[in-house]
Amino acid sequence: MQIEEKLQDFDTTKLVSTHQDELPCQLKAVLKKIAHEEGYLNYNILSRSISTEGGNYMAMLYEVDLKGRTNEGEKETNMFIKRVISQEHVKIINLSDIYSRELFFYNDLSKVFKELETEADVPLDERYKSVKSYNESDTEAIIMQNLNKEGFTTIYRMNVMPLKFAELSVQQLARFHALSFIIEQKRPEYFEKKIKSLKPSIQYGDDYVEFCKNMYKVSSNRLSNEIKDKIDKKADEYMKNYLTGHKTDVKCLCHGDYRMNNILLKLTEGEITDVIPVDYQLMYYGSPIVDFLFFIFGATDKEFRRNHFVHLKDMYHETMEQYLKYFDIDIDIVYPKKKFEMDFEDNLEFGLELNLYIAPIIFTLEDDVPDFDKVDLLEVKVKLDDRYYERLQGVVDDMIEWGKL
Repeated sequence: MQIEEKLQDFDTTKLVSTHQDELPCQLKAVLKKIAHEEGYLNYNILSRSISTEGGNYMAMLYEVDLKGRTNEGEKETNMFIKRVISQEHVKIINLSDIYSRELFFYNDLSKVFKELETEADVPLDERYKSVKSYNESDTEAIIMQNLNKEGFTTIYRMNVMPLKFAELSVQQLARFHALSFIIEQKRPEYFEKKIKSLKPSIQYGDDYVEFCKNMYKVSSNRLSNEIKDKIDKKADEYMKNYLTGHKTDVKCLCHGDYRMNNILLKLTEGEITDVIPVDYQLMYYGSPIVDFLFFIFGATDKEFRRNHFVHLKDMYHETMEQYLKYFDIDIDIVYPKKKFEMDFEDNLEFGLELNLYIAPIIFTLEDDVPDFDKVDLLEVKVKLDDRYYERLQGVVDDMIEWGKL
């Protein structure tokens, strides 16, 4: 089916008009400052709250438009705002940490990326892409250019991603990871101080173990007794791998939440022509192969993997190799193909771990999406779309075929 015939499968946000007076006072003050810096002589603010139907769990989202007059004439500035929600009761994620981390990306790291790419004269169409942000962002809100106004949207979180989207997203991920290796060589002090020190924001303690066990009760209830027995026998190994890292000593800056819903896409005449990653709240220093597998297993089914998995794996490494050449860095020094292939093979079980412990949140039915501003993650109860169980069975089948289960 042509993409243009299924637009409803892409943009799943719902907009609700809000009055300017309903915005928090601190946010209104920041918008006033932005309006001044954008040269507005007078302006009006139009704001809309956004529901992503389960696509976002850790923030209040708004679209805000400034419309008014400047010395150069009429002007409009379109912004997308993420406001931190108060979750003092949530024990497994440090909310303050994840928002400061995203601010670090937009206000600091993304600028370093651009400097390095400019110095190396990387062609514009081969650079890592990110959304313009406003430096007035603070720990309460992150303010970015609203690319929805430029024709960008997202894919519905339960869909199998289109191949073109997967290819463009894998290329962006390869460049993101490569930039970590580049900073390590070109900006070693910055790397040691600001990259290597980024530990996961998720607190992998007893509470997180209980959360994963809670999700497993839901995820496994349609598996056959034979498969459940096999998984239960390896449960300790799966949990250890998932909580303490995976089988690789290669590390770099990782996105941490590189799933389909965190990648904006642009449609041109029904074809996907561009993607831009967003949402760096869970960024950390860790395993690149896990970031890659998270993306693949979070939005594919058995048939997609059978047809395209190897192609996307090869594209990832080839993109990284070509990108590093602009910086005179030999990939055999930072991530040789043989080592990459070994890491890929050794960590395939992550696909099953992801689907057992985390994917249930992604596949929660819209009417049952938990309000994380009110419900502790340990108390989350979910009802899953049938597509989840089909996906999980496909992952189980793959693991058996690959000799992993």
